[in-house]
Amino acid sequence: MRKRLSLKCCLFGIGIPLTLWMTLNLVSWDMKLSADWNQPQRLTLRARKTLLLRSKVKAQAEEKGAPRQCEEIPEVINKALVKHYNTSVLHSLGIVSGPEDQIARDEGYQNFAFNALVSDKIGFHRAVPDTRYPKCQDVTFPAINLDTSIIVCFFNEQPSALLRLVHSIIDRTPQELVKEIILVDDSSTLDDLSCQIENYVNQHFNNVRLVRTPERQGLIRARVFGANLASGQVLVFLDSHCEVNTDWLEPLLLRISHDPTTVVVPVIDIINHDTMEYQQSPLVRGGFNWGLHFSWDRLPDNEKNDPDLGSKPILSPTMAGGLFAMKRDYFHHLGEYDLGMDIWGGENLEISFRIWMCGGKLEIIPCSRVGHIFRKRRPYGNPKGRDTFLKNSLRVANVWMDKYKEYFLKQRPQAQVVDYGDISDRISLRKHLSCKSFKWYLDHVYPELSLPGDVKPSNKSSHHQPMKSKDKRKKPVIVRHGRIKHVSTNLCAQSEKEIYTKKALVTLARCNDESLSGQKAQLWFETEKNQLMLAQLLCLDIETGSVGKSYARLMKCHGLGGSQGWLWIKKNGASLLYNPVSGKCLTATATKVGGYLSLDLCTGAKEQAFTMS
Repeated sequence: MRKRLSLKCCLFGIGIPLTLWMTLNLVSWDMKLSADWNQPQRLTLRARKTLLLRSKVKAQAEEKGAPRQCEEIPEVINKALVKHYNTSVLHSLGIVSGPEDQIARDEGYQNFAFNALVSDKIGFHRAVPDTRYPKCQDVTFPAINLDTSIIVCFFNEQPSALLRLVHSIIDRTPQELVKEIILVDDSSTLDDLSCQIENYVNQHFNNVRLVRTPERQGLIRARVFGANLASGQVLVFLDSHCEVNTDWLEPLLLRISHDPTTVVVPVIDIINHDTMEYQQSPLVRGGFNWGLHFSWDRLPDNEKNDPDLGSKPILSPTMAGGLFAMKRDYFHHLGEYDLGMDIWGGENLEISFRIWMCGGKLEIIPCSRVGHIFRKRRPYGNPKGRDTFLKNSLRVANVWMDKYKEYFLKQRPQAQVVDYGDISDRISLRKHLSCKSFKWYLDHVYPELSLPGDVKPSNKSSHHQPMKSKDKRKKPVIVRHGRIKHVSTNLCAQSEKEIYTKKALVTLARCNDESLSGQKAQLWFETEKNQLMLAQLLCLDIETGSVGKSYARLMKCHGLGGSQGWLWIKKNGASLLYNPVSGKCLTATATKVGGYLSLDLCTGAKEQAFTMS
C-alpha cells in the first residue's frame, strides 16, 4: 500500500508541474507569434525574459570589459591604394579566380547589393581622386568654432564598407572638428558582422561609439535615436556606405557658421557598386515630381552661366536625404523627423519642405565632396511587405502640400485607401513654427516644377543616383585594332550573325584574310574607354545580371564601361580579357570552330588565352 501510494504521489508530483509548464510555454509561444514587430508593448513574457537575460549578460560582459565573442576583423591595408588612386589595381581586386572568390562575391551582392569581394580587398584606407573643381582646391579655411557629431545609421552593413567610411573621416578631417562619431546599429540581424564591427570599433577608435536600438526602428527613427545621444554643435548625417573626400567638412561648417538656419549638403560622388571606382558627379540639384519621387535636376540656366560655378553654394529645393549637416539645436527646433513615418522613404522631401517653408535654407556645397555606393536595389525589404514609402509620402502630402496634395493623389490613387496615422502633432508643429504655404514654396523655391497639364521642358532624372553629364555622342578614341585570336586554336572571335545584329553571340571561327568583308567581320577596335567594338559598330558585352554562365554578345555601345569594359591581364603567363564588373574572363566553351565565348573564373587556362593583332 505504501509503495502504491508513493508511486501515485510521484506521478502527481511530477506530472502536474510538467503539464503546467508545457501549457504556459504554449501560451507564451502563441503570444510570441501574435506580437507585432514595431509594438514593444506587445512583447511576450518569454521575449521579455529573453531580453532581460541578454541585457544582464551584456551588462556583466561590459562590467568585465569582455568583448562579444565573434571572429575578429583584421585591419586590412592595401598599400597599392593607400597613397595613390590606382584604377588598374582596383580592377584587379575583383578578379574571380576560384570558388571562394565567387562565394564572397555572390554573398556580397545578395546581402549588401554591391561587390563585397572588392570592398574587402581594398581595405580600410585608400586614396580617392580629388573631384572638386580647381577653385575649391585652392581655398584655405579660417578657424571654425564648431564641432560635430557625425551620425551613421546602419542595418546589416558590410563591415569593410562601414569601417572604410569611419577611417576616411578620421584620415581626412581635422581632429578638432569631430567631437564624436556615433554608429547606430539598427538591430542588425547579421549578428556575426554586427559583432565584428563592435569589437573593431572598441579596439581601434577613441571618439567612435557604437550604440544599438532596442529593436528595429528604420532609418528615420534610428537617426533621431542617434541625434538624441549627440553632443556636438552640428549634426552630420552620413549613409553607412560612403567615403569622404579631401576637405569635405570645412566648407559645410563654414556655411553653417555664417547662418545657423542653413542646412548644407555635399556633392554626392558615385562609388561604382561593381568595381568600387570613385567617380566625379556633375553639379545638379534636388527636385521631385508630383508622385513625390525625388529627382536630380539640371541647374537653371542663370546658375550654369555663373563664373563661380563649382565653388559657389547652390540653392536646392530638396535633398536626397542620405548626407547633410545642420545645427543640432536647429534640428531639434525644426522638429527632427516625423516619427509617424516608418522605416524609409519620403523623409527627405518632408524635411526639405519643412526647412524652406519654416524659415530655413537648403544648399548644396560644391567644395564638399562625399562618395556614395549607389546600389541597384535595397538589399532588405520593409516589414510585413508594407509600402512604407507610400504611407510616408501620404503624410508629407497631408501635412505640407495644402491643396496641391490633390496632384499627388491623382498620380498615386492607391494612396487614397492607405492609413497614414495621426498627423495632428505635425500640423501643430507647422503652426508653431509659422511655416509658409506650399504655394509660396512653389513660387519662390521651385518655380521650375510644372503643374500637371502645363508644358515645361523636363530637366529631371527619377533616380537617386546623380545624373550623368550629357552624352554628346563623341566618336570613340581608338587606341588599337586587330583580330582577337584564341591562342591555343589560332581561331578568331566574330559574331555568329551579321556584324550589325544586336544581341548576337560571339563565337570562334577560322581567321579570314581573303576579302575585305571577311576582315571586317573579325576586326575589333579597342577604345580608350576599354571597349571592344566589332567593325566599329557594336560592342562586346555580357548578359547582365545572369546567374552562372554568362555568354559574350554584341550590343549597342554606351561608353559607360560596366559590362562593356574589358582589360587585358596576365595570369600564369597567359594574356586574358577580363571584365571588371563580372570579375570573370573571356573563355572559349569549346576549342573548335563554332565554340561560343563565355565568362568564367579567371584561372589562366588555355581556354582563356587571347591576343589582339
